[in-house]
Order: sequence, then structure tokens, then C-alpha cells
Amino acid sequence: MGAQDVMAMPAHETLRFSRFEVDLRTKELRRDGRPVKLPPQALRLLELLASHPGQLVTREEIQQKIWGCDTFVDFEHSINKCIRQIRGVLGDDADRPRFIETIPRRGYRFIAELEPEEFAWESAPSDDAAPPPLLTERSSAPVSVWEPPQMAKPAAAPGLRGLTGRWMRGVAASVASAALLLLALTAGGWPDHFLRRPGLKPIESLAVLPLENLSRDPEQDYFADGMTDELITALAKISALRVVSRTSVMQYKGTKKPISQIARELNVEAVLEGTVKRDRNRVRITAQLIGAAPEKHLWAEKYEGSLEEVLILQDRVASAVAREIQIQMTPRERTLLATPRVVDPAAYEAYMKGRYLLERGSEENLRKSQDYFEQAIKKDPGYALAWAGLADTYDKLASWGVVSRQDSAPRARAAAEKALKLDNSLAGPLVTLASVKMNYEWDWAGAERLCKRAIELNPNYGYAHLAYATLLAELGRAREAVAEARRAHEVEPINHIFHANVIWKLYLAHEYQEAERAFRKMWEWQPHFSYIMASVYLQTGRQREAVAELQQTAAQSHRSILELMFLGHALGVSGARAEGHKVLEEMQSLSQRRYVPPEHFAIVYEGLGERDRALQWFEKACAEHSMHVWLLPDPRLDSIRSEPRFKDIMRQMGLPQ
Repeated sequence: MGAQDVMAMPAHETLRFSRFEVDLRTKELRRDGRPVKLPPQALRLLELLASHPGQLVTREEIQQKIWGCDTFVDFEHSINKCIRQIRGVLGDDADRPRFIETIPRRGYRFIAELEPEEFAWESAPSDDAAPPPLLTERSSAPVSVWEPPQMAKPAAAPGLRGLTGRWMRGVAASVASAALLLLALTAGGWPDHFLRRPGLKPIESLAVLPLENLSRDPEQDYFADGMTDELITALAKISALRVVSRTSVMQYKGTKKPISQIARELNVEAVLEGTVKRDRNRVRITAQLIGAAPEKHLWAEKYEGSLEEVLILQDRVASAVAREIQIQMTPRERTLLATPRVVDPAAYEAYMKGRYLLERGSEENLRKSQDYFEQAIKKDPGYALAWAGLADTYDKLASWGVVSRQDSAPRARAAAEKALKLDNSLAGPLVTLASVKMNYEWDWAGAERLCKRAIELNPNYGYAHLAYATLLAELGRAREAVAEARRAHEVEPINHIFHANVIWKLYLAHEYQEAERAFRKMWEWQPHFSYIMASVYLQTGRQREAVAELQQTAAQSHRSILELMFLGHALGVSGARAEGHKVLEEMQSLSQRRYVPPEHFAIVYEGLGERDRALQWFEKACAEHSMHVWLLPDPRLDSIRSEPRFKDIMRQMGLPQ
């Protein structure tokens, strides 16, 4: 099919298939007669494909028709995004398509059968649109409106007209009396009790979906993502409410999955979704709360204010949601949400950019996020979240082996302590302090107190549970570590980091079969953390499989220092000592350009059977207080634990031998 064929459109005005129809005049998609939201480009693509049923529409033809030859966009990303949006709305499956078939490396084919023009669904209001009366400007209280259903007026029989008139007058009088009674009850606040669903169980679990960026500038995505994060943080202050963290909900950014499906996947009873629009120094937040089972709009609201007031707007949204779902808040939690918080706009802007980059990882992004947090602090030294972000960045730089603990830990500690001095309700800085106490100060009791305090402040903070699980494993409490890792996974149900952490803790507990089963289950939908499976292979005598897995992982990670360490050790254990020494040389060359933790060398030497060299590097890590302590419980090191020099290291660190 050529480009001229693509430009040709069908003579009829509506394309109907299955339960859907595309109106070519109004540019609207409907399901069962109800309008369905679909972004304009995705709708144009659906129209193009459905206009040529059964025919291949190439990617080049799609680019020419939808974007034009002179438009400079990331076309591959854009078309893939549009196809995902269309499939999400239609409920289509790429592997078993009913509507759109992918022709690899060529294009797409619309495979559903179009229905005759004469058939049409009866028009109906949109399920996706929030009822207009619920959206009020600059109001923090939800407005509830009830309207009686529209009934068809029956025609009166001729002989009953007089009776009907008298009957209608009687009904009118009764309605008037009922209206007066309702007015009196309204004055007494009765509708609040009625409309707030008395006797029903309050909503106790909630997910905040990524806010949609309505600003015309796509570079403002960081602002929308940051607002999502801040709303989650505000709602997480309510201890009785389980709020899914940002790392789990961000996977639904741009998705068109039904709310009921998202709620099932996240195991929540309600979902908060909305939009954010920034126009210079003004911010508008639109939020709506949707119950999951059954799917039902519960509340909607608009908030607008200056950028200085953005934290106040977020707290108002959180307070309104708490009222609507009837969750019980402590006096302290009410005070936290009611206390006005004003922030310098430039500081807030820098903080948002820093947090955005911090969540995306990589050494480069960590360095940039550090700069942005420092800019925010310079603009507003009293901005607690900026100090917390800086502390988190310092800790991650060390955890990733980018800088030494000697360099980063004192700075992370100082920044975290400053954040807590400004706002002692934050859980994040407590976890950072716990990391410093574990990895640098070796204050295990202090680290445990901090982890427990962070969990007490925010039971839904997955990283607090993860840190505590790591601490328990280091102290030799393997079964408790597995249980705590599972708690972390419960509050982060679809985050692969927390799923992998459970598997790693099972591996540390020598539960190799269970770890392998869990890993293979995770691998089906999140192919990450291959070094865990390779570790299981090593401990169960499958050295060849371990080496093959780690060689592939090292290549995919662009020879990252962590993967090189695991690969060098596995090569030594499998007898490929010459290749293992080549990995050591690669690590030593890398150390001339960047920091490489001493214990990484130690683990490779242990795999090569060079015990004395391994102990020398472990002793160096201990002397520098740079040890990545999460590695110490690893079964790879079981044979070295009986060495007096290694026992002495454990004794110095205050760890069980």
C-alpha cells in the first residue's frame, strides 16, 4: 500500500467494530456509545488503521500521515506510545491481538471486522468524565450533588385528566413538604452523614497515579512527577492509610489501563488521579478520587495558587481525600497537614529537578541531582526536603561505589540531621542516617532504632523496610530479614527492586530452591538482577551457567563495577583463573579513573583462591570504613569466615562471627 492509499479515507462517517466506534466528523472514540478518552495523535493513528482494515500500514506511511516529514520528533518512541495507548483503551493484547496486529519492523494491520454503517450505539454520557458539579474553583471542601433520575412522562388517559391533576397537586405538596424537611436537615448537617456512606468501611489503601502534565512544555514533566511524589508524601503522613509509593505508581505513567485493574495490581481500594498545570508562577491541581470496587467517582476538586503556596495546595488535597475516605487521623497528623508551608519558588523548582534525576539513577544523574539540591538549599536554607534529597544523594553515591564512604558518609549524616531538625516528621532522612550507622559507624543498635522509627512514622515507606531487612541480614538474623523484605515488597507490590530484595534475602538464608522459584517468576515480567540467579547457580554447583549469566549481564551493564566483581569471582570459582585475572586487571584500570571499593577486589581474589590477597583487601575496606556491608552475609564468603583475620574484621565491626 503506497502513501497515496494512506491519504484516501472511507466514504462513511463512522467506523464501527466490536463495542467501539470512531466518529470521523467529531474525531471521537466511543465504547458502547460512551465517549472514551484517547490522546489526539493516538486517535488519529487508530482512525488511520481502522480506515484500511486488513491492510498493512507501514511505519513510514504512519509518520507521513500523522507527524509529517518535516516534524522533528522521536518518531519511534511516539508511535510505540500511541500504539500502547490504543491497545490500553481497546483492551487489546500485542501477543494475541483482536484489533491491531504488529508486523515486526514494518508496521501495523487493523484486523477487526468493521460493522455496517446502519448500526449505532445509543449515545450516553462518558464514564471517564467527572461530574461537573463536583469540580469547584478554589475550594477545599468537596461538593456533593444528587439529582433524581430522568423518568419518561406517561400520557394521562382522557377520562382520568381531572384525577391526574388532583393527584399531581397532591404529589407536588408532598414534594414541597419533603423539600422543607430536607432543608431543615441540611441546616443541621444531616447530608454529610448521609452522603459520607455511614456504616461502610473507610478506605484504608490508596494509590496516587502520576499526575498528567497539562503544560504545553513537555520539559515540565519533572514538575508533574514531583507533584505526584509530594502528594504521596503528604498522604503517607496518615498512619492509618496505606499509600503505594512513587516507585510503584510511576510504572503507570501514560497507561490506559482501567482503574479497577490498576487497583487490583496495586492491591488498593481507591485511586487518586489528576492533572497539574503550571503557568509561570501559577499552579493548578485537579484531583479526583475513584473507588475501585465497584469503580465509582467519589470526589473531585480543583485547587489553584501561586508557586509559593504549592505545598499548601498539596496538603489541602491530602486533607480533603482523608475526609472523603473517612480515615482516622491522629491530632498530630491533622496538625501536620494543617500547618501552612511556604517555599521559595526557585528553591522548589531546583528541588523538583533534583528529585526527578535522583529517581532515574546513573552516576551522571546523581551528580546533577546533587547540584540541584545544593541550589535549592542556597535559595532556601530552611527547606527540609532539599536537605533530605541531598543526604539521599550522598548516600547513593557511596552505595553505588561512585565515591568512598569516608568522603560521603559525614556529608550524608550532616544533611540528614539538618533535614530532621527542620522537619522531624520525615522518614527519608532517618533511613539515610541508618545507612550511615550501618555502613560507616557500625552502630548496629542505633541503626535498628532509626529503621524502626522510620517505619513508625511511615509504615508504607518501602525503603525503610528494605534498610531494616538489610540490617537484620548483616546481624545474622536471616529469617527475620526475609520477613522484613517481604513487608517491603507488600508496600511496593510491583517494584522489581523490592521483589529482587526478597529473593536476595532468601539466597542469604541459603533457601536456594525458593530463591530460584521466586526469581524465575519475577523474570517473566521484570528481567533484572541476573547476578542473583548466578549466585544461586554458584551455590548449587552450576558454575558454567553462572559464568554465562554474568558475562551477559556485564555486557548489558556496560561493564559496571558490581557486575565485574561478581563475574571475576565466578570465573575464579569455575576454574577460569586466567579470565578472572583479566577482569581484575580491568577493575584496576578502572580504579585509575574512578573509585572502586576495596571489598570488590577482595571478593574477586577470594573466587580466584588467593585468600591472602582477599584478606588484605578486606582489611583495607575495614580500615577505611568503606565496606559495603550488604555483601558480608553472602554465602560466597562462607569458607573465609573461619579465618582468624576475617574474624578480627567482624569483631572490629561489631558483627557476629
